[in-house]
Amino acid sequence: MFILYLLSLLMVFLLLLFFSYQSVYLNALLVLESMVLSSLVLSLFLLSTSMNNLYIFMLLLTLGVCEAGLGLSLLMSYIKITGSSYIMSKF
Repeated sequence: MFILYLLSLLMVFLLLLFFSYQSVYLNALLVLESMVLSSLVLSLFLLSTSMNNLYIFMLLLTLGVCEAGLGLSLLMSYIKITGSSYIMSKF
């Protein structure tokens, strides 16, 4: 139970860290990938009691891979257009 609490706390910390990296696109993607990895570990711990619900883990794994591919393609297109991975925000 303590591990689940720590993983939940890690997810909240990574979410706050994700919103603090608004100017550098690559750091935001790395934090987002670590959030996906920690959610996979959290779902694996939660679903380990029932072996028939492991398809949700495979679904999360597939969505994580799609998110990583989409994030990297957006990063490459943004760097190709602007020449830098820094996001110039007006806010």
